[in-house]
Order: sequence, then C-alpha cells, then structure tokens
Amino acid sequence: MGKLKGFGKKLSNAAKNTAKKSEELIEIGKVKNKIKDAENNIEKLKMSIGETAYSKFKDGESTFPEAEEICSGINGAFDTIKGLADKIMQLKHIRNCPDCSTEVEDVVAFCPKCGHKFEPLPVDEEEVSEESEGLKCNSCGADLEEGTAFCGGCGAKVE
Repeated sequence: MGKLKGFGKKLSNAAKNTAKKSEELIEIGKVKNKIKDAENNIEKLKMSIGETAYSKFKDGESTFPEAEEICSGINGAFDTIKGLADKIMQLKHIRNCPDCSTEVEDVVAFCPKCGHKFEPLPVDEEEVSEESEGLKCNSCGADLEEGTAFCGGCGAKVE
C-alpha cells in the first residue's frame, strides 16, 4: 500500500509540474505577442516619420521637432521590447552572462563559457516547498542529497 501512496504523490507532483510548465509556455507566448505588437508599433512610427517629414518638406517647413517626438516613441518601444525579452528569460529560468553574453540556467553558480561567478538569485519559498519533499539549498533552491555539506549550485554551506 505504501508503494501506491508514493506513486500517487509522484504522479500528483508530475501533474503539477506539467501544469506549471504549460502556464509558463502560455505566458511566454503572451509576452512574445506583446513584443510583436511593439515591433509593429515601431514600424508604424517609422512610417509616420517619413509621412510627417514629407508633408513638412512639401510645405517648406522644418521637420526636426516632429521627428524627434516620433523617434522618442520608437526608443520607448525598443525599451518595452527589452523589458519583455527579459521577462521571457525569467520565465524560461535563464539569464545572460554579463561578461560573455552566454545564456545560462538561472541556477548555475558559474558561466560554463567564461567562468563568471553569478550572485545567487532570491529563492521563492512557496515554489520551493511545492516542488519536492527532498532537501533544498536555502540560498538557491537546488536539490541536495543527504549528507551534502555545500550546495553544488551556489556553493553555500548547507545548514
């Protein structure tokens, strides 16, 4: 009977993990759609620059104030895209190495390409408690084996 209870718990955890991954994929899709919307907005603003400049040129007027305003709108859209791209990386649990720009999982302690040491990310206590019943690192949330003295993910001393 104990084997069935353990199997049921594992099956339940697997279903929760699958649901969580599905939610993450849906959220990533939504963010990607927002990026596409921002890119389309940039194209519209670029077209507006041309239309405004031509209209002003045709009327013999200066184009700089209008063009600067539209260019500011384009820069704002690029900032939006950068923020949304960062959100996708967060949802995928990856980050860029600041030294070599390699994409790495957010739980690694060192960049595998250049050796940059990452600061541990804050741990979501609620997420850690839901994931599994095994031993976890208090600093980075990595799975730990019994008897481990230091975390292999972040190097923190296991208490």
